[in-house]
Amino acid sequence: MRDFVRETAPVWPLLDGIRGGFLKRMGLGAVCVAVCLAAAAAEPANPDWADQVKRPTDWLSWGAAMRLRQESFENAYTLSDQDPNNVYSYQRYRFQLWNDLKPLPPLTLNTRLAWEFRTYQEPASKEGPAWDEILIDHLNLSWTNVLGQPLALTVGRQDLTFGDRWLVWDGTSPDGSRTEFFDAARLTWDWKEAQTRVDAVYFDLHQESDYWLPVISPTGASLTEQNERGGILYLSNRSLDRTQLDAYLIYRHEYDPQPVIGDRGDLYVAGARAAGDVAEHWKYRSEFAAEFGSKNGRGLNAFGFNGRLCYFFKDSWNHNLRLGYEYLSGDDPASASDEGWDPMWARRAQWSELLTFTFTTEGNGRKANWTNLQRINAGWSCNPTRWLEALVDYMPLFANDNPLGGTSIFNESGSFRGHLAAAVLKFRFSKRVTGHLWSEFFFPGSYYRSENRDTAAFLRAELTTVF
Repeated sequence: MRDFVRETAPVWPLLDGIRGGFLKRMGLGAVCVAVCLAAAAAEPANPDWADQVKRPTDWLSWGAAMRLRQESFENAYTLSDQDPNNVYSYQRYRFQLWNDLKPLPPLTLNTRLAWEFRTYQEPASKEGPAWDEILIDHLNLSWTNVLGQPLALTVGRQDLTFGDRWLVWDGTSPDGSRTEFFDAARLTWDWKEAQTRVDAVYFDLHQESDYWLPVISPTGASLTEQNERGGILYLSNRSLDRTQLDAYLIYRHEYDPQPVIGDRGDLYVAGARAAGDVAEHWKYRSEFAAEFGSKNGRGLNAFGFNGRLCYFFKDSWNHNLRLGYEYLSGDDPASASDEGWDPMWARRAQWSELLTFTFTTEGNGRKANWTNLQRINAGWSCNPTRWLEALVDYMPLFANDNPLGGTSIFNESGSFRGHLAAAVLKFRFSKRVTGHLWSEFFFPGSYYRSENRDTAAFLRAELTTVF
């Protein structure tokens, strides 16, 4: 902790501007910050003590984590200062407790409990604590080296991600980052001689949090907007020098939707991804996918692309520059079919925390419903010290179509969504305590009505400790 304070002293003046109204709303979050800093400062001289406690035997290990967040945002939903509920300020407290039990060498039983609750200061309609249920967000049995073959089988509640998490990331999107599990069975074949890996997944997701497993103090909040069942086939190959090539197929059947916000249909996705090094200082990644099938009684025909090129200076500060482009098709209002991109299980803050709220208007109330978008991303980041990372990004945003023109917050014409600017400081206080300060500002453009073009902002302070 002393090293952290000494090495980051030159950057503290940069934080003086993050005061005023934001810090006045910190509330209990300020106490949480002090608790985590005290924990970091009090970490014992022997850094391995926790590892010894967490693994008392060869067949049992356990751990715990606490994440504390103070979040404030303004004008995020309607982009209007006149909205009586335009300001939100609250704290989020997430706790996790897990253990891995190995009854037999090739078998591992993984379990984890999760609980997150909030306390609100604004808006007045939500003031006070918002308690949430305690649920099992991991419970699966993993079997490695199945029948002596390079196969691994995991059955039960588990996290699933592939590639850059552009399509497969969070099976429980409505609860934000509280949980992100899938109820699924995953079979992995790792063919090392051909540097090829194949994953086959069957999933069965239900809206009710207690459908498969019991919960403590159930609130009735849904984990999905509809029931979902289907499969994922993902192939990854590294046989080419400094290159990874992926290909995948996804099928998702959606049924029993919630009113207004839920979907019904059969979605098929075929995609490919390439990533690697083109030279000593350059890295790239690119991904394309096509979606087809049926959605809410209409034929679906959508596609998307996401790519990035990075230059790494490889200097003492680890400077790097990045340039990215993303295209997500929009629904043509003159067409009988639906051309709007479906983000599948990636309705998370892939590139913006602030606009996860703004895009709810285009998703019938579903947050982070990324669709109908062209996004250019220019960014820079560096590590002034080994304890600190600084990131800055600028993104001009465009809409491909205007299916909602003249309704809600949308202009009858116009395709420029606006300018998004973000600045983030990430800290590593100690081996077990990390944190960040996150800020975003959005300046709406002609895609929105003139009365819905007020500047929107998002601010967050986070501290996480893992034991």
